Amino acid sequence: MKLLSLPAALYTMLAVLVIPAALAVAMGLNMRGSDALTSMGAETQGFEVAGFGQPLVILLAALIVGSEYQNGLLRSSQLATPNRARLLGAKAIVITVLSVSLAFLSIGLAVALRQIVLGDSGIPLFSFTGAMWINLATVALNWTLISLVSGALTVLARSVLLPVIVLVPMVLGLGVSLVGVLPWLKFAPDLAGLQLLTEYPGIGLLDPVVGGLVMAAWAVALSAAAFVTFNRRDA
Repeated sequence: MKLLSLPAALYTMLAVLVIPAALAVAMGLNMRGSDALTSMGAETQGFEVAGFGQPLVILLAALIVGSEYQNGLLRSSQLATPNRARLLGAKAIVITVLSVSLAFLSIGLAVALRQIVLGDSGIPLFSFTGAMWINLATVALNWTLISLVSGALTVLARSVLLPVIVLVPMVLGLGVSLVGVLPWLKFAPDLAGLQLLTEYPGIGLLDPVVGGLVMAAWAVALSAAAFVTFNRRDA
């Protein structure tokens, strides 16, 4: 599997597993005994770090799809797999499986560690509620959709840099800071599904269901454009 030969991708996956968990622990230690703990509720604790995993899965998807543009091996891959739709489809499947798996592992670990740090104020380990499992599933959905958007942009631009330059600043807070003056940004792929990660009340974002549908529409449209372009473009 080519993924195992990409050190940057492997390091990125490790970062996805480590960084949200470390942030969840650090934030939990700061919150013990504070009023914020009471207002948030134990079931939501730890999910706020899911946003820090977004830029990493964006980068991971770009590396999976775009590594062959960087190392010049795209032509050999196309010769080995003449069916270009199958080649790109395989990468989309890998992105989807990794995004879902990393979301459950990374954020599940972050939430579990947060509950441990909270002690008596948290939920006992291995006692996740139904609502917490639903939250994990919506995080996985968000990470998968933003990863597919990243992969599609990589194909369209023939570059790993474009999705990183465009999407990463947006998911790190640029979009949230601008949506007040540019309300139409709530329909952009990064902001549309933002409340699938955690609640952001009072800033005019789409609700989770509508936002998820809009984000999915972006992922489907951009992926379709990427498939058409990839099939017609010279190597």
